[in-house]
Amino acid sequence: MTQAAERARRGPLSGAAAALLVAVFIDALGSGLYMSVSVVFFTRYLHLSGGEVGVGLSVAGAVSFLSLVPIGVLADRVGPRRMLIGAHLVRAALLTCYPFVSGFAPFLLVVSLLAVADRAASPLVQGLFGTAVGKEQRVRAMGRARSLQNLGLALGGLVAGAALVPDSDGVYVGIVYANSLSFVLATALVARLRTAADTAQGGGRPLPWKQRISVFRDRRFALLTGLNSVVSLHVTVLTAGVPLWVLAHDRMPRAAIAWTLVLNTVVVVICQVRATRGIETAEDGGRALRRSGLLLAVCCCGLAVTGAVPTGAAVALLLGAVAFQAFAEMYQQAGAWAISYDLAPEDRRQVYLAFFGLGNAARNTYGPLVIAFLVVQRGAVGWLLLGALVLGAGAWAARFGRSLATPAPLSSSPVPHVQGGIRGHRS
Repeated sequence: MTQAAERARRGPLSGAAAALLVAVFIDALGSGLYMSVSVVFFTRYLHLSGGEVGVGLSVAGAVSFLSLVPIGVLADRVGPRRMLIGAHLVRAALLTCYPFVSGFAPFLLVVSLLAVADRAASPLVQGLFGTAVGKEQRVRAMGRARSLQNLGLALGGLVAGAALVPDSDGVYVGIVYANSLSFVLATALVARLRTAADTAQGGGRPLPWKQRISVFRDRRFALLTGLNSVVSLHVTVLTAGVPLWVLAHDRMPRAAIAWTLVLNTVVVVICQVRATRGIETAEDGGRALRRSGLLLAVCCCGLAVTGAVPTGAAVALLLGAVAFQAFAEMYQQAGAWAISYDLAPEDRRQVYLAFFGLGNAARNTYGPLVIAFLVVQRGAVGWLLLGALVLGAGAWAARFGRSLATPAPLSSSPVPHVQGGIRGHRS
């Protein structure tokens, strides 16, 4: 990297980027409040059964998965700022309607529409950062957004935990409305953003339909999307693998589950921006995924050992393994942002980002099955197999990141990659 590029990367972010960072934090704060009470609200206030809640959330996840790419196609036409404003307003309106929902069918409708808007927000925010800052600062800006997002979710969760003590219907409704208000505030901030790229995207002649969906024929981009999805299993390791592992070993204190979540949050908030240094291109991103796979493999090896050592050592190993998981998470995120920014043609950026986001959505589906099949059924050996899986995926990502650093033959992909044009994203 030249000295001029390094100065540009380290320089202050634009006012538009700073406002967008505030919007991300407010969004996360409200979401942290809501996520901590949502299931209680569904069952206690809406009087839904656990089965109805489970089915509703599953259907909502499937609907949001199918809608992601079409929303990306539309965002390329009207611009990410307008689409993000629409997504925030839809989220605010649906949350306002929640307390008046009566019965499973209305709940299914509201939760599905809300999931579509929630799923669309992440690639839209990433796309908007792509227009708000220069290419040298995109990954760094997304690192800051990730840190603020984790901080907002943690603070919202802490406030919600205190609010749950009274176990009052009024408290539940108040938290739902507070989340709705957070989206209104975020909308006000996003609506004030003005970038030349956003203005340009809002008009002009639309691309032919085949060009809009050309991402489906970009085999190398699809392959990196899949490899990134595998490396991102660090999410499932933390949220499902570690809790199930602790519960399966009676000598480990149950409180250790909460300790791991706190440790992960603190490490990511403090170190995410630093982890983005030197990661801008697809080649950099591939190396970052390789590093992430290695770190997560070390985490899995540490977790495998915890079942065979005394309690004190097991807890220490558990926390140490989660520290490796946190760094794996940060490098995977930085690598994913760099790859998706660098390889997305500017006139189809949103549909490419949406397609890349399908990997994360798919991981949320197959990830728990991987944990159940490997860790729950096979114990320590399963952790080692999982470590080998993510290590291999990271290595292959680095290989294909290098191949993408040079122009591909025209016959290998119908979409020419724009080298140096788009460089540099929670979910």
